[in-house]
Amino acid sequence: FYYPSSAGKGIDIYLMDGGLITNHEDFNTSERTITCDAISKEEDEFPDHGIMVTSMAGGNIYGVSKKANLHMIAIDFSDDSVLRALDFIKARAKPNKTIISMSFAGNYYSQAEDEKHKELINEGIILIVCASNENMNCCAPKDDPDFISPVGYRRAIVVGATDTDVYGNGYYRASYSNYGDCVDVFAPGTVIFPDLSEGSRKNSDDASGTSCSTPIVAGIAA
Repeated sequence: FYYPSSAGKGIDIYLMDGGLITNHEDFNTSERTITCDAISKEEDEFPDHGIMVTSMAGGNIYGVSKKANLHMIAIDFSDDSVLRALDFIKARAKPNKTIISMSFAGNYYSQAEDEKHKELINEGIILIVCASNENMNCCAPKDDPDFISPVGYRRAIVVGATDTDVYGNGYYRASYSNYGDCVDVFAPGTVIFPDLSEGSRKNSDDASGTSCSTPIVAGIAA
């Protein structure tokens, strides 16, 4: 992929996930904002998933949009915390300069969430969500037992994952990645990100999934 030299400068990327620790070289900064606000009361000592998505979106070492402002909104992934996080972001968002990246999924339909997505889009906010990792069609209607949120609301940019190997002239869908007519784009599904579990400012780890490809697309969008 490629992105302009502006690298997201002046754009706010909000990531809704388990939290963030910034004690790593990937998050050193003096020219942009990197924040973490908690919607949930639950605490995770090492929120690896949240660290990973933030790193992919705009980390100094591993990220795409290295000049964008990064805002982690820590949630517990319940319907209530998701809605409160979206309201929190809406109150602070700059129209046409705000992106929300959501690397999570649920097997439920929420009319409140669906309508909130519509509100945010009408405010000029870009929503980017993961297709999830069940190797299935993720585009079932809301009354179907296979419905998956938030992808099934069909309001956001939906991201699937590609494999790491090149076959012939291109990449193929990763074996775990969901698919369907609501999936808009595929991006790399295996990444390297900061590992803070041992207190190091330089260690790294790897992960795979549409959770990884989604913040990459958010970074490119910025």
